[in-house]
Amino acid sequence: TRFFSRLAMNLPAGAAALLGDRAPPADAILTGRAYVDDVLVPLAATPALAGRIREATRVIAVGRAGLGRRELAGHPIRAERRFRLLIEHGGREQWLEADHVLDATGVGVPTAIGAGGLPAPGERALGDRPIRDLGALDDRRAALAGARVLVIGHGHSAANALGVLDELAATGPAPQVTWAVRTLNLRPCVEVASDPLPERQRVVARANALAARPPAWLRVERRASVEAIAAPDGAAGPLRITLSGGRTVPADHLIALTGYRPAPGLLDELAVELSSVTEGAAGLARAMANVTDCLSCPAVAPAALASGEPGFHLVGARSYGRATTFLLQTGFAQLDTILDDLAG
Repeated sequence: TRFFSRLAMNLPAGAAALLGDRAPPADAILTGRAYVDDVLVPLAATPALAGRIREATRVIAVGRAGLGRRELAGHPIRAERRFRLLIEHGGREQWLEADHVLDATGVGVPTAIGAGGLPAPGERALGDRPIRDLGALDDRRAALAGARVLVIGHGHSAANALGVLDELAATGPAPQVTWAVRTLNLRPCVEVASDPLPERQRVVARANALAARPPAWLRVERRASVEAIAAPDGAAGPLRITLSGGRTVPADHLIALTGYRPAPGLLDELAVELSSVTEGAAGLARAMANVTDCLSCPAVAPAALASGEPGFHLVGARSYGRATTFLLQTGFAQLDTILDDLAG
C-alpha cells in the first residue's frame, strides 16, 4: 500500500541527516514495506540508535512498581514509583523498569464486522478467515481471481481494496465483487475538494468512479450493514452473508475493512485517562474534537498530551485511538512536545 504523502512528510526531525545518501528522494511515495526496508531499518542501524532497539520483544503489561490502578491515583507518591513492564523475548518473560513510558502500540485490532460495531451472528466462528487489512489482501490477492468477493467499508482502506480488485479484473479472471457501504451516496468514499495529497485523491477518485458506474464484475449495495454470516458447508466453504433489509450475498472471500481500535489489556493497572469515544488519549480527543481531516490537525499543548499517569504517554496512532485523522508528521510534532516537556 502506498503512502498518501511524500517521504518528506513522514520523517521525524533529524532522520534525513542520519540517513544521508541512503535516504530515498524526499518526494518519493513509498509503500509501507519500502518505508520499513529503506527508512526504518537503516535508521535503526545508525550509531544514534544501534543497540537501543530490542527486536522480537513483546510488552505484555505496564504498571507502577508495587501499585495497582486504584492505589494512590493522583498522589505525588505514585509518580515516585518507577514503571514496571512485563516483557517477553525468546520465549522467556522478564521484568523491565523505566522512568518514562511512551506507548506507540498503534491500533491493530480490527473493529467488529456487524452493524453498530458489534460482532454479527456467525462472525466469531470465522476466526482469521476474513481479510481485515491491506497487507493480508496483498498476501491473498491471487486467491481472489475469479472468486466471489464481498467488500465491506467505504474508507480509504476499502478504496485501496477496490483498486486492487480492479487490477485483478483487468489482468485475469475477474472476481465477482459486491461492495457493501453504509452510505447512500453515489460516490461513497469521502473526497477532499482540491486535495493537496494527489495519491489520496487518486485512490478515492478511482474507487468512487467504480461505484458510480460499476463494471460488469462489480455490484454496489448501499445503506448496507452486516446482520449475519453463515458458512453452511463448513468453515472452509462458501459464505452466506445477510445484509440489512434481508439482502443476502454469497461469497468465497470476505474483505472487511471496518476500521481499527487499540488492543485492550496492556494498561489495565495504570490510571490512564482514555477517551470514551476514541479509546485514545482523552485530552487529545478533546483538542481534536472538531478536526475532520488529517492535514488540519492543530499543534497541541503538553497538557492535552498528558495521560493522567505521570511519565506515561500515549503517542502516535495509539493516542488517536479510533479517530481517523492521524498523520505521521502530527505524531512526530507531538513527540517533540512530549520529549521537550520531559526534559524540563
